[in-house]
Amino acid sequence: MVDKYNHKSKYFIELNSLRFIGFLGIFFGHVFFSNNLEIVKSPIYSVFHDYGKILGFISLDSFFVLSSFLITWKALEELQFSNGFSFKNFLIRRTLRIWPLYFLVVFLGYFIFYTETYFNHQINPLPSFWSFVFFILNFDIIENGYEFLFFMVFLWSISVEEQFYIFWAIILKWFNNHLTKISLGLILISLIFRFYYLNSPLNLNFNTLSTLGNFGVGSLIAISAFKKDKTFLLIQQLSKNKVIFLYAFMLLIFLFAPILWKINFFIIIQRLVFSIFFALIILEQSYCRNSIIKFSSIQFFDFFGKISFGLYCYHGLIIAIILKLNLNQSLLFNIIIYPILILISTIFISYISYQYYELKFLKLKTRYTLSN
Repeated sequence: MVDKYNHKSKYFIELNSLRFIGFLGIFFGHVFFSNNLEIVKSPIYSVFHDYGKILGFISLDSFFVLSSFLITWKALEELQFSNGFSFKNFLIRRTLRIWPLYFLVVFLGYFIFYTETYFNHQINPLPSFWSFVFFILNFDIIENGYEFLFFMVFLWSISVEEQFYIFWAIILKWFNNHLTKISLGLILISLIFRFYYLNSPLNLNFNTLSTLGNFGVGSLIAISAFKKDKTFLLIQQLSKNKVIFLYAFMLLIFLFAPILWKINFFIIIQRLVFSIFFALIILEQSYCRNSIIKFSSIQFFDFFGKISFGLYCYHGLIIAIILKLNLNQSLLFNIIIYPILILISTIFISYISYQYYELKFLKLKTRYTLSN
């Protein structure tokens, strides 16, 4: 057996860039807003708003795929080089990465809520504090809706990921010989669920069972890459023309999404379709020898990817502040000036948070990692 202390864990530099690109998609899904009816009715604004919303939804799915790919890969490394999987260390690593920033945002939200209430400002009540503590906010939203503090609504996806982490840690610990079958099972469960709840938008968007296909696809490509099977080799050897076709086809599906979203069958398979696209992009960026461009070659993409969790958590807060200030309303400001201002502000705050808060916890992760 290979000495686990002499084994150097693979570092996927490409994933940082993909995280940032995924964040940008989510960002564009949230950043086009206006209370001015004249602006809202503008054809130009409608295009930005409608496509931004679609891009936001599918980009969030990319995070689920990427997350599942990475944790499955790391687990496969651990199983191979240490002859076992540490349930405890896995959960500690996830906790150190997610909890410090997550609970900072939660406490900030409750501070704002009680401050607004104290000064008799009208504000919608927040979900139960326990929904955040036990990471079940997505189910609270399904039951009660999402008309509360804008930036706290985003935390529903953290609930989904935490639920999956616990479930997947159990699978990796005691059922790792059946990862492929279980991953395929997750995809099937997701499709059945989406078929059954076709007319329930809240369940389709927020229920953990609806997202299982994303996680299943992510774990499947991790298994494929780790084993270097036929699928992996096919992606590795893709020609530039085929890489161009992959991205062009994905863009085409995106452009026709407003039409496709009206077709029931596509609604059922929508998450699976884009998950497969994102999976192929992960493999193409990480392994393909004939890529048109490696996003990791764009240096600031790499760094912004490292602070992407902060970007995700803070951008809603900045948007909420802009809304609260009720600044100038014009088409130019709403589709160009405000998005640029919000993005710059979010990057600045996320950088400060990463350097002086999150990094202190991330350094502790090395104690519970296979190798560095």
